[in-house]
Amino acid sequence: MSHALILGVSGISGCGIDFTKSVPDVVRLLKEKIPDVNTVSHVFFTAYVATSDFESLRRVNTSILETAIRSIEEVSEKLEVVILQTGGKGYGLEFPKEVNITPPLREDMPRIPQPYQDKIFYYTQYDMLTELSKGKSWTFTEIRPDGIVGFVPGSNAMNMAQGIALYLSLYKEVYGVGATVPFPGFEHGYNSTHSDTFQDILARMEIYAATNPKKCGNGGIFNIADDFVKENSKTWGAMVEKHGLDPAGMKFQNWAHVHFMLVQFDFDRQYDLSRAREVGFMEKVDTAKGYFTAWDRMKAAKIFP
Repeated sequence: MSHALILGVSGISGCGIDFTKSVPDVVRLLKEKIPDVNTVSHVFFTAYVATSDFESLRRVNTSILETAIRSIEEVSEKLEVVILQTGGKGYGLEFPKEVNITPPLREDMPRIPQPYQDKIFYYTQYDMLTELSKGKSWTFTEIRPDGIVGFVPGSNAMNMAQGIALYLSLYKEVYGVGATVPFPGFEHGYNSTHSDTFQDILARMEIYAATNPKKCGNGGIFNIADDFVKENSKTWGAMVEKHGLDPAGMKFQNWAHVHFMLVQFDFDRQYDLSRAREVGFMEKVDTAKGYFTAWDRMKAAKIFP
């Protein structure tokens, strides 16, 4: 029997293991805390450690990935596949004023230029896995979502869906059903295109890649998104109407809670999904529906009314 090990995902039953420790310490913890860890064949890595600067961010996050995989290699001889979840930083979305971002964003685009290239820890994670997997019986795939829309049982600082839901719920409570609510950003952001990634689509793509290593392995990189390229204005209108409010169109308002995604990410950044389609992954979902499903799950968990 084989098992999957998922590292760094909120809301999945399991136990905490500190991958900043040494490989011998992590090996001991894996054996102590994870039943049948010697049968692990598939690893999904989504762990992340926030730091105060780019250099330490790159060093720490590459180190925890290397420690995790080296430790799993020691406890399981059945390792076949590693799935590394990254994101749009690989296209330089963090530096829209400094680098040229030309959508649709494709996996075969070159890495962003220096000095910004050294600030992207996804690159060093990928390079480390490339070296570590040489001559081994396992392979790896990088999956690149854009902004992830979804639900976790507790609060998540990077959960855009939760922030928007709380904003619209509070607006309706204060101003009443049918009130006109403005978009919390700037006009060019309101009209920009994007490719949000609903959590279910992301999970299914990662499972697909993990179970199709001949198609997707050997360091393959795959974008994943909802498929429908949308303008923020259209998605925003659907979300506002879902809460019984009236979308006002564009009025200036700066909302700090989702400032980074709705205000700073105010440029076209849609993904090209051709590579995922070419290997046979055809699933898609309407972006607004992804938000609605996440909100229904949050309501069931009593995160917001």
